[in-house]
Amino acid sequence: MTGKIKEVLEEKKRFLITTHVDPDGDAIGSVFAMYFFLKKMGKSPKVYLKDAIPYRYAFLPRPEEIENELGMEYEGILVLDCGDLRRVGEGYEILQGHDLIVNIDHHETNEMFGKINYVSYGASSTAEILYDIFKSFENGFTYEVAINLYTGILTDTGSFRFENTNERAFKICAEMLSYGVSPRFVAEMVYENHPKERFFLLSEVLKTLEIEEGGKLGIASVTTEMLKKTRSTYEHSDGFVEYLKELKGVEVVVLLRELESGRCKVSMRSKNDIDVGRVCQRFGGGGHKNAAGCIVNGKLEDVKELIKRAVSEVL
Repeated sequence: MTGKIKEVLEEKKRFLITTHVDPDGDAIGSVFAMYFFLKKMGKSPKVYLKDAIPYRYAFLPRPEEIENELGMEYEGILVLDCGDLRRVGEGYEILQGHDLIVNIDHHETNEMFGKINYVSYGASSTAEILYDIFKSFENGFTYEVAINLYTGILTDTGSFRFENTNERAFKICAEMLSYGVSPRFVAEMVYENHPKERFFLLSEVLKTLEIEEGGKLGIASVTTEMLKKTRSTYEHSDGFVEYLKELKGVEVVVLLRELESGRCKVSMRSKNDIDVGRVCQRFGGGGHKNAAGCIVNGKLEDVKELIKRAVSEVL
């Protein structure tokens, strides 16, 4: 598959690079790494992001301009770290009719929507897959490419704590250091650079914590009222679900985030062999076995009950 993608990158010139809404470190890092790699090849890449870049990734080298509208004037569409084309965001229908969509991902729930699909379930991250593609070229790595790949792998493995961490993740990150990447700097920017509003919000969220299913399920909520009270945004709650996972004895943790549109965003994490990816897929979402998410229509309390029932079945 690397050979097919290499052929596309060599033959075509104008590319649109995109990823899923509410992008995480792997999504952002992969998109920016691909952008700088193509620029080095002399291509004309553009990046489309439906949502703003999260503040914790603002330090990463990025394109001077990021597209805010989708179009068809590209020879190839590169969709990275996105299991479902709909997750690109509003207007994704425009892309569906394109002749050349390249789908590069590592999620088990990927819907294989591309003309070319490079989906590696065993990869730690999409950034790891991109490394293999870039490595098939000569002299493709620069500092801009390296720090974005490093950040993608670091964050998607939970700083090498998650089950998807593999030997290659360590080796690739070690190699990226030779291009000038500083582990201390990246860790500080990603994990130690939060505004005070994040902590005010966390204190409110922890008050909602419920332990169910004999201690096996932990569930908490973020409401719009909390955001107003703490003068924070939903972005400030990113990673809260990981705090819940630290609870002794829990096997599944859930963070519900109330959206103003009458929906709830659901983030799930699990331990051992419990597959929350399949749970979220039932609600139109997806992800990995131990880390997944979805968006569910309904009021927060109603969605909470739906999720409790769904999780109780896998427990």
